[in-house]
Amino acid sequence: MTTSHVSPADKTVSGKRKVGVIRRLERSLRPGLRNLRGLVKEPFLAWAHPEALAFYRRAMQTAYLPDDLIDVVPQLKILYLATPKAASSRIRSNLAAMIGNDTVSEWRSDQNWKVHNRKASSLQAPRHGIVQFHRMATSPEALRFTFVRNPYTRLLSCWADQYRDRPLVEGYGRVEVYLAHRERADPSLPVGADKSLSFADFVAFACTTSTWRIDKHWQRQSDIVDLPGVVFDLIGKTETFARDFERVLDHVGASEEMRRAAMPPLHTSSRRRLADYFTPELANTIYRAYERDFDQFGYPRALPE
Repeated sequence: MTTSHVSPADKTVSGKRKVGVIRRLERSLRPGLRNLRGLVKEPFLAWAHPEALAFYRRAMQTAYLPDDLIDVVPQLKILYLATPKAASSRIRSNLAAMIGNDTVSEWRSDQNWKVHNRKASSLQAPRHGIVQFHRMATSPEALRFTFVRNPYTRLLSCWADQYRDRPLVEGYGRVEVYLAHRERADPSLPVGADKSLSFADFVAFACTTSTWRIDKHWQRQSDIVDLPGVVFDLIGKTETFARDFERVLDHVGASEEMRRAAMPPLHTSSRRRLADYFTPELANTIYRAYERDFDQFGYPRALPE
């Protein structure tokens, strides 16, 4: 009688497949579980905290991805709106460390998912505490803040991280967003396993879809920060992070050790000069699509040095 031999490598692959199946199953069940929790929770909130429930519902109906982008940190009396590609990974890592979560306090780019995973970071979404969300959004003692970034460098960072050299076929989430909306945006844009998006192609796609709410990484920042009922005490800029984040550190009474840990070098997606990527035509296209961001956050039309 013969016995088949299963190598350790085969066992590892099999184990990873099982984990992948379990994770996909968990993701598919989450919306149903959330709805079930809502059916149980909302009648009580409607009776005990009607103002908080109405505030949360208004945010869910009008704001862009509030349960994804908003962190409610009652321990620190903070409400943070994470604008993607505007130091959000770094800020979430700092907030997690401030509440004592060491699993993401030493953030590295290859562990980026940890700082945006609620279980890993322990940072709460509005749905996790509707009353606390309302309190942090309105309390005079709370700090409400977000950070923004120059639209030119924000788009370049998004392309470099998510699209550069990636084949334009299904199998990667951000590429699948592109494939799902490419035909409507511009059917002449490239597609196929032997193709990838040049920066110019990405700019054309992103600028056309910048108000469609299909992806938070290139959605206009002025739309993301338009949060009904919330007045931000601080709208910091990635370009002046060290200076602007001092306001957050002062609010929590950060120690000198915490202040030093909060200021590691920023991760950058490219080491080339901006002028190597932008033609005058590309810059004009971005400015026209994101003009509201330039105006609202005080960024000049000219490319940064």
